Amino acid sequence: MSINAEEIKEVRRAVYELDKEAVIKYVSELDNPEMLHVYASNYNWGDGFDIPKAIIDNPKCDLSTALMMFFGADGYTYLSGRDENANMSKWNEFVTELYYDIVNGKFLSNGIAFAVPLTKVQKYKLDKVVPPKETVFITDIDGEEMDICI
Repeated sequence: MSINAEEIKEVRRAVYELDKEAVIKYVSELDNPEMLHVYASNYNWGDGFDIPKAIIDNPKCDLSTALMMFFGADGYTYLSGRDENANMSKWNEFVTELYYDIVNGKFLSNGIAFAVPLTKVQKYKLDKVVPPKETVFITDIDGEEMDICI
């Protein structure tokens, strides 16, 4: 499992040259979990939740990619508070759906690495409050590093 130079070039084109609708189509149809992960790791969160939704709806979305998207969308706030924020309904809808998809095992781990992007203190605090089914949010995943900055 790895991604080659041509695939990186294709993902770079999607990140920088395609419009939103074309990107949604692109990520929806990708059948390569590594390319999907690389796109997700280069996503600009200022562009909203439509593209991340298409990424997590792709059947090839890996658990590491889903977790990266969860934390990229500030999933830590969700895990530590779980309060619905009426001012951020799109955020709440996205992160809540993704949370349940992760906890319910929608995503498989296919060898892509993931390091939980929390400090030791944040992990410790969450470890005290999360039930056993939520330990996935505080556990690193071994595998191939695919967080390639393009």
